[in-house]
Amino acid sequence: MAEDVLVLDNDDVAGVFDLEACMAALEGAYRAMAEGRSVERARSQTRVPLDEPGINYCFKSMEGALFGDGYMTLRITSDAVFEGRIDGRARRDKLARGPGGTYCGLILLFSTRDVAPVAIIHDGLIQLARVACTSALSVRLLAREDAGDLALLGAGEQAWWHLRAAAKVRQLRRVRVYAPTRSKLDAFVARARTELNIAAEASITARAAVEGADIVIAATNASEPVLDGRWLAPGAHVVSIVSGDKGSTRRELDDQCLRRAALVVAHSKAGAIEHGNGDLAGPVAAGILSWEKIFDLPDLVAGNSPRRHNRDDITLFKNNGGTGLQFAAVVPVVYERARGAGLGRKLPTAWFLENMKSCGVVLK
Repeated sequence: MAEDVLVLDNDDVAGVFDLEACMAALEGAYRAMAEGRSVERARSQTRVPLDEPGINYCFKSMEGALFGDGYMTLRITSDAVFEGRIDGRARRDKLARGPGGTYCGLILLFSTRDVAPVAIIHDGLIQLARVACTSALSVRLLAREDAGDLALLGAGEQAWWHLRAAAKVRQLRRVRVYAPTRSKLDAFVARARTELNIAAEASITARAAVEGADIVIAATNASEPVLDGRWLAPGAHVVSIVSGDKGSTRRELDDQCLRRAALVVAHSKAGAIEHGNGDLAGPVAAGILSWEKIFDLPDLVAGNSPRRHNRDDITLFKNNGGTGLQFAAVVPVVYERARGAGLGRKLPTAWFLENMKSCGVVLK
């Protein structure tokens, strides 16, 4: 048993994080899931209304484990969330309500052999990267081999990590970016050129970015459609990350995107059904799509579902909702690398363990 619990902040994680290793870990986990060698609990979200219009407290948790790797991973977030309209657009934003403008997201890693915790890790970097790497897996498996014209809707950190991950699986010849806030858009494009050496360019409209692209990624905070399926070029692969839940039906794609898609893959079809994710549940309710014609990413990774048949097919990946499996795949890799590198702070394991005999109470 480890004598200490390793505490890692996002800077520690960044010191050992590798996108390709993240993708490889996720790919292995999805294959394990398809083969029945993993376990996870569906994401849970509990809301408490606050006395401010459009703002709720939200506690979220999810966990998972891969058989044989020796760990159970639990991810929790404690958030203040705004849902409403900004500049006439419906969106959702996580608010920095912690001391000093901070957030609270933690990953707890436990030993399945000794039951003791081995690590407490900030979730910020891992949370962004696991979404982007999951999307990039879909690009690798479904986009045309020569796809290299990327349209990116969004200019936040999630869009940034999607650009980085997409560049790992396809040779990007051209990148067009659209975001409604011009200052953020210009800063994003400049960052892509400087840090990634990618010839990114700003588009004045979402349509201008999307038309002619063979990879289209929507990585926004939108709660209503930002992508019109009529804009899609034949053969495009589409990725969308917005996912609503039982308390909030959100859309990032319009119905035409689903009508034109020859193949639709969900990150988790069961999660989409449970939470009523708008981009899938809406078209199903309208008769545009059926749950039977939506495939799961683990089956795609394992070779148990269709892939692209024709060059002009439009394929679509709905990256709906995080899962405990993603964290179970990536976090042990980060933990073991960080421990090997001597990073982080250490707390005594004994602080987190209890002697049940000392809790004995005689009831009469």
